Amino acid sequence: MNDRKISQSILKRMQDYIEGEECGLKIKAQYVDGIVFPPSDVQLLGQWFEYECTGALPPYDSERIPEPKRLKNGNLAKAYERMEYQVANYHALLKHYDIKIKSIGEEIEYGDARGTTDIIAEVDGQIAIIDLKASGLIRDKWNPMGWEDIANDYKPKMKVLTQAIHYKYIAKNLFQTDDVPFYFWIFSTTNEKDNRIIKVEIDEDDYSLHERVLRDAKEYLEKTLKNGFKARPSMLRCRNCPIAHSCKEKTEFAEVETVYYTSQL
Repeated sequence: MNDRKISQSILKRMQDYIEGEECGLKIKAQYVDGIVFPPSDVQLLGQWFEYECTGALPPYDSERIPEPKRLKNGNLAKAYERMEYQVANYHALLKHYDIKIKSIGEEIEYGDARGTTDIIAEVDGQIAIIDLKASGLIRDKWNPMGWEDIANDYKPKMKVLTQAIHYKYIAKNLFQTDDVPFYFWIFSTTNEKDNRIIKVEIDEDDYSLHERVLRDAKEYLEKTLKNGFKARPSMLRCRNCPIAHSCKEKTEFAEVETVYYTSQL
């Protein structure tokens, strides 16, 4: 357990668990037992898009080459057709900004932290990290995972920007430099003409804060492994859970919700 590295994805899942928003049995199955969950339709679309852009194979399933979804007549399904245009947009952006790709899918580690980058590239003469996103929420301001106005206080900043902070922390220490720029390249899955580039910058104090977050996360994970993950069954969680078929804690029924009415008279 002591050599377990902390990824940005487990940081986000543990945050969900602490806040009571995720089931511990699902986290344990995926991140401790190593069970590979079948990808959702949204994930399949994103994996195909990234493969077409960079040639990267899906994480945890590197033997599978992503295939597009096709209609009965052999044509691409509409979502994949839109993303085919976005692949062309990706290459146009590389050319426009004179991006020189150095590596694809490189694993980086420092201390207790690890991550797998989509792209390490030279941007404006400086080594930078580019992370590709295919999203239907590219202009959504109110969805917690929407990309509009992501740094505002009403957004769960920990969940949206954890990846950027995590990778910048690793790269800064690994490459022994003051800063490694991090960019989200976001391509809309609903509008083939819409994409965004977001550069994430953080204060120097955030690096020290993230180091403490990593240390606390590892200690919490070790303690939770020792004491056991708690099941948090609910109708909605269990309905879409990949391990529900073998889980003794699953439920198919809605919970009773209590609301209190206060007279305005």
